[in-house]
Amino acid sequence: MKAVSILGIILIVLGIISLAYFEDPIRLMLRDFEPHHTNLLPPVLGGLALIGGIALLFVCQRKD
Repeated sequence: MKAVSILGIILIVLGIISLAYFEDPIRLMLRDFEPHHTNLLPPVLGGLALIGGIALLFVCQRKD
């Protein structure tokens, strides 16, 4: 395996873990009626890692 494909797989795994681990901010707000200060950065970064990993695998596959 090339280093690019390994990096793609790692990004996909990290993206899935990040999206599965952090709760949805909307669900957090609906549990209580108190306002929450949520951090959207981890889910956004998880989604970007997932998309980037898939893109790297497609690019690596197209070159072969």
